[in-house]
Amino acid sequence: MRIGIVEPDGFDPQTRALLETLGPVACYDGGDWHAFAADREALFVRLRRRIDRSFLAPARQLRYLVSPTTGHTHIDEAELAARGVRLLSLRGERSFLAGVRATPEHIVGLTLALLRRYKDAFLHAGNPVWDRDRYRGQELCGSLVGLIGFGRIGSRLAAYLAAFGAETAFYDPDSAVQACCGAQRVDSLSELIASAAIVIVCASYRAGDAPPIGADLLAAMAGKYLINAARGELIDEEALIGLLEKGHFAGVALDVIADETGPDNRLARLLSLTATTNLIVTPHIGGATVQSMAATERFLAAKLAEAWRA
Repeated sequence: MRIGIVEPDGFDPQTRALLETLGPVACYDGGDWHAFAADREALFVRLRRRIDRSFLAPARQLRYLVSPTTGHTHIDEAELAARGVRLLSLRGERSFLAGVRATPEHIVGLTLALLRRYKDAFLHAGNPVWDRDRYRGQELCGSLVGLIGFGRIGSRLAAYLAAFGAETAFYDPDSAVQACCGAQRVDSLSELIASAAIVIVCASYRAGDAPPIGADLLAAMAGKYLINAARGELIDEEALIGLLEKGHFAGVALDVIADETGPDNRLARLLSLTATTNLIVTPHIGGATVQSMAATERFLAAKLAEAWRA
């Protein structure tokens, strides 16, 4: 099997050694994509590129696309199916994902950064004023945190938040999801948002669904904190930007935006607001730790090997 690693920066060497037992491995260096992709039977991708018809066009021998994600908003699954390409990802891999902690850790970090106003309080040459009262913040202990979605990330967050002394409530449309770690289930998103001081989005998303967090729910978050490290498409971003411009929220942290790899995303408009609002934007780094990425690459390489040998 001829394997291509499309984003090789920091790719785990143990994973590459495993892949080399399956066949020759090449890393894309940013040159002629058509020449690189032409004979590849498997491609490892991350999140930098949109996997669509133009990306796939030269990969005429492609049989497997390997993506270290649970969400597929950057992937045209219909185009893969039409080409007979099998998608290998982390979707549904509950046992493996239970041990991956990077994203919930990042969410806790974003939450603390908002509450303690770290973005503005970090001193540097452009901000040299030693004035602790200017950056007086809020405590996580005693706050009620509302979790939208209570899968592996939501339930892990509930445990982390309990350790901080926060109270947690959650909404999940799946009635089979069980409460844990002291988190209380509520019956609707509106009820969750009405009661919580901090709202964290950790739900899953499937391409084509309407944003479940629309203008009316965002309007109900006046004076609250909002964190989204799941998928940008879960939130009506036009409504979000309009409310940010009005100073509607106590603070907002985004690790994701809609259409991240597309030319029409709203990143520039969001970044223009960071100077005037308590807004933090990070470039989808929730899962981007050395440990989690290496573990993911090894897991997916083994999954590819199993599929190939079968």
